[in-house]
Amino acid sequence: MNKKNLFNGFTIFVAIACILTFTLNIYNGRFQLGDFRVYYSAAVNLVTGGPVYLVSFYSGSGFYKYSPASLYFFLPYTIFSFRTAAVIHFFILGCAYWYTMILISRLIMHYFSLENIRHEVWLLSLSFGCILIHFARELYVGNINIILLLLCCLSIGDFLKGKDWQGGILLGMVILTKPYLLILLFPMVLRKKWKAMAWMAITAGIGLVLPFIFPGPFKGAGLYHDWIKSIRMHSEGFPGMTSIDYLFRIFMPSWPAWGILVILFLILSFVTLFILNNIQREKKERKLAGTPEMNFAFEWFLLIALLPNLIKTDWVLLLFSAPVITFMIFYISFRKQYWWIPVLVILLFFFRIKFR
Repeated sequence: MNKKNLFNGFTIFVAIACILTFTLNIYNGRFQLGDFRVYYSAAVNLVTGGPVYLVSFYSGSGFYKYSPASLYFFLPYTIFSFRTAAVIHFFILGCAYWYTMILISRLIMHYFSLENIRHEVWLLSLSFGCILIHFARELYVGNINIILLLLCCLSIGDFLKGKDWQGGILLGMVILTKPYLLILLFPMVLRKKWKAMAWMAITAGIGLVLPFIFPGPFKGAGLYHDWIKSIRMHSEGFPGMTSIDYLFRIFMPSWPAWGILVILFLILSFVTLFILNNIQREKKERKLAGTPEMNFAFEWFLLIALLPNLIKTDWVLLLFSAPVITFMIFYISFRKQYWWIPVLVILLFFFRIKFR
């Protein structure tokens, strides 16, 4: 997509979806942004000295359960009233969706040799349509999953360009927010991306130290203690309807609690073998320029897409499958392998369905 042609049909589509969602939520009295209220309230309490963890800021799962370092990203919002901050956050999320999809398409076209693809705008709009339900849900609750996905895509883009320090800093910010994204270190370790990992570790280390500077060493230690306690409480009480473990427990009531560890081991073993096989093939096919970059990007997309199936999380995190969905749609169109369409439709059906 030409940089001069960003304001095309896809941009209009996202803008209309964003404005329509905003208008309907306001009209129906549903503009609450519950998750964002939790972030905002916890950030306010951090500044004023109030409790951050183990206190409900909103009905339902209204407890702040992310790292203390994550709160520093929300501090700028606290200069506004909640209502004003919520509107700003809402449209930041809308822009993040737009730019994330643009960035994913650029990565796919450049590193998967699909640069001459036709009807790019239509394919991008179709890809966005596949996650539209998660778009509406994310804007409704005001969570930051799409921003994390955007940072992940920016990070892999920097790594592929050889900008290890930039990519490492971005990845460090992501891991500070949601540590389970450490899973992305699998391809980096196996591909010996030590410099990138060093920058990631430095960024994460700085973030972990910040609470000991403000609000101070004793309060910082208390924040980490309460954070760990909050994570344990959340893990015990949250069903995790997107996880494979939850699916097994529905159809096999006697499924043991340690079964999730078996699933994790098997899937991560498969991913490790997949990456090692890619690396081995790259050594044999050195004449094929761009193969390592293409494999690295796909491994990154695959791991991000697998996350909702491995951990206990809200079903909105299924939007992490956006890179893989976009790749499949672009690839089918470019290669004209239309027999894959029924397979994609079936996969998207299970992508949308919720088991209760």
